[in-house]
Amino acid sequence: MIVLRVPSEFLHPLFYREGETIETTEFAPFPLMMKKFYFYYDIIACKENLENEPWNDIEQSIPAVWQLWNEEKEKLDLLFQNRDRKAAREPMIRALSYFLACLYWLNETRVKSIVSWEREVNTLQMKPVNCVERLQFIFAKCDLYHSFIQLGELFAELTKLYYKNLAIKKKGLSHQS
Repeated sequence: MIVLRVPSEFLHPLFYREGETIETTEFAPFPLMMKKFYFYYDIIACKENLENEPWNDIEQSIPAVWQLWNEEKEKLDLLFQNRDRKAAREPMIRALSYFLACLYWLNETRVKSIVSWEREVNTLQMKPVNCVERLQFIFAKCDLYHSFIQLGELFAELTKLYYKNLAIKKKGLSHQS
């Protein structure tokens, strides 16, 4: 059984509160633990060494998290169609955590802090245009339909950055052969 106190760097009103713990006896295949616990792999890496750190294998990890986003996106689409902002809040927060994880992992690093996310995101090399400002809006009003649309756009831009980065890496490898 894992019982882990959430590190202070992850204590943000949207995600975790002071004194919260991650407690689990079941271990789901990657990336399913992210559905239960925000930033699961990043938090676990704070405390112990992970065998397969997702930020070191983005060709596998990022597309896997996109699958989770696509599942949430379908739910959210229905919730917003029904104007159920209250029910949309939790899946939006989960989807926001997926985006942040993918953003950091694309930059080959783990999420180190949600408390200082703005400063950290500003230091990342690869990120969508006006990423911090757009995320600020989503953080402030995560249950709005416009936030859902904005998050979808951020995911789309991140996807383009991912494939561009992949193409550049593969091109660089082919020139070395």
